[in-house]
Amino acid sequence: LLSRTSFGISRGELEIAQLLGYDGYLDYQLDYQAIDDAWLEDVLAELFPSLAMGYQEIFQAVESDQEFNPAPELIVATMARQLFSPRQLFEVMTEFWTNHFNVFIFDGPVQYLKTGDDRDNIRPHALGRFRDLLYANARSPAMLIYLDNFSNTKFGPNENYARELMELHTLGVDGGYTETDVKEVARCFTGWTIDPRTEQLFAFNPLEHDTGEKTVLGQTIPAGQGIEDGEQVLEILLAHPSTARFLATKLARRFIADDPPASVIDEVADAYAASDGDVRFMLEVLLGSDEFLAAPEQKFKRPAEFVGSVVRTLEPVSEGDYFGVVFRQLEGLGQIPFFEEEPTGYGDTIDHWLNSNALLGRWNLGFGVAFGDVPVGSRAAFDDREPDAERVMADFIQLPIFELLDEARTPAEIVDRLVERVLYRPLTRDERDTLIEHAAAGRPGSAPLELGDAVSAARSALAALLASHHFQMR
Repeated sequence: LLSRTSFGISRGELEIAQLLGYDGYLDYQLDYQAIDDAWLEDVLAELFPSLAMGYQEIFQAVESDQEFNPAPELIVATMARQLFSPRQLFEVMTEFWTNHFNVFIFDGPVQYLKTGDDRDNIRPHALGRFRDLLYANARSPAMLIYLDNFSNTKFGPNENYARELMELHTLGVDGGYTETDVKEVARCFTGWTIDPRTEQLFAFNPLEHDTGEKTVLGQTIPAGQGIEDGEQVLEILLAHPSTARFLATKLARRFIADDPPASVIDEVADAYAASDGDVRFMLEVLLGSDEFLAAPEQKFKRPAEFVGSVVRTLEPVSEGDYFGVVFRQLEGLGQIPFFEEEPTGYGDTIDHWLNSNALLGRWNLGFGVAFGDVPVGSRAAFDDREPDAERVMADFIQLPIFELLDEARTPAEIVDRLVERVLYRPLTRDERDTLIEHAAAGRPGSAPLELGDAVSAARSALAALLASHHFQMR
């Protein structure tokens, strides 16, 4: 449960889970507002004041300082929350819905709008009701810009948002809508736009709205209405069985397997219908299902989960550019928060992430953390004093190798200690024997090593564990 509902197992979270038990820990994470994260949010608020700024305040700051941009602050804050927040399932679901309602953060004005979208539209509803997510997203200035609905008028209809609303946000590509439905939904959302003079920016302009009668998915939307047309479309989509099944499939794919069993999809879809789209209830059904319990290590960790696992499991410390290192690793592996340009969001199946270059990058990170010698490139973007400097990861992220080693001195003890500490699961006998032989490097597996040799053996075994199938999967 910890491995599959977090950005990596930390010792602190493991202790809480062991104390509460499976069901108790799941309830604890679902009731995320009862988990104290004020210590983290206070630090982020002090470091990144833009997180609390409204749209108008951000525009004023940009106008007075042309170099001010809230986007980098949101990106780093998101990485910090994923790595350090005790509300791990909440952060996983925040990322899930961010990806579901994807907008590319550097798509023009979106860089000034995504902070408010994340704070006001995604995070408050990540473990709430899908209805609230959908309505908030339809009015989101970031989405209005990204999918061009701000320019959708009766004089020049734009179908981008209408199409993605059905294909990506609700029904799914095979959800039963037609090209005619796309055109009719676009007509319903004419006049949904942005007014830069208002605090929340969203506005409905009745002069640009098509007031004629429309038909969406076989249902008539009467003539003479205004904003109600778009709201009626949302209600039609929310109630459609294809929406329940599409969301259930995406959730099951995220938490169980790339090709999840139809039985659990049916259960979660029924939970959606029975609860009016309550995300917590859907997760209770999904994460408590026999199908979930029977399918560990079926999902290949996406880059954010892999890098998060390295940090949360090993708990390295830093004397310098911590998030610069994390950012570069995510950049190299291809999953910086909010950087996916396509409205489909980042892929959630192994074929999007597993290739020779990506696997080499993961191995290099694991070996670099274990041995402290992975180059992270120029620090010019983070330290103007040394624009051409090449530093090794050991300068910034230091592995607590002696804490990991503890009192283990024989290759066998070292392997057992690291397996328990890093994988939290046993190896097969053959896997264990192979790793002991690797750590021993020609020496007896049961013979105590000098401290320096024990450290070298631990680093070698750790690098192999981080590169292993078991650590790459969740």
